[in-house]
Amino acid sequence: MPERIEDNEFKIIHEIGKNLNTTQRKISRQIGISLGMTNIIMKRLIAKGYVKMRGLNRRNVEYILTPRGFAEKVKKTHRYLLRTVDTIKTLKEKIQDTILEYYEKGERNFTILGKGELADIVEMSLRDMGKGDLRYWRVRTPEEINSKNSIILLADRNIQKRNNRYLNILEAISRKIGV
Repeated sequence: MPERIEDNEFKIIHEIGKNLNTTQRKISRQIGISLGMTNIIMKRLIAKGYVKMRGLNRRNVEYILTPRGFAEKVKKTHRYLLRTVDTIKTLKEKIQDTILEYYEKGERNFTILGKGELADIVEMSLRDMGKGDLRYWRVRTPEEINSKNSIILLADRNIQKRNNRYLNILEAISRKIGV
């Protein structure tokens, strides 16, 4: 069975990949672990063959990512991307399920209120629903809302619900996934 690389090992590999002229002290500060722990993990990475250490002089060493270390970094990054895509897909499905409930009650107009990534995902969800008579707008502030007939999809934590036409999308999808 292949060795599983731990999170702190991956973080160190990532830091070495970003900056060959780094030190254990810089790495420990960057990833938020003690210098002693960094040293232990660095020795483990060298023993596993992910990192090579080359002495530049008596006091300075250079850490080099080996082909095996680079391959492990690529694999872990790939797995992370797959998990992220899967999470976004699940979020879109839950958002679409929520909007479909309103659609089935006759609602056709929706306003997305927010400016971050959640608002982006809500917009993608609405766009991809394939309902020809569903209309949506996106605004960044409550003052920009110009429709009294739309359901307001709150996609920003800093904006409070004003009436029963407002739907906090995070709360709605959290209920659907049991959080």
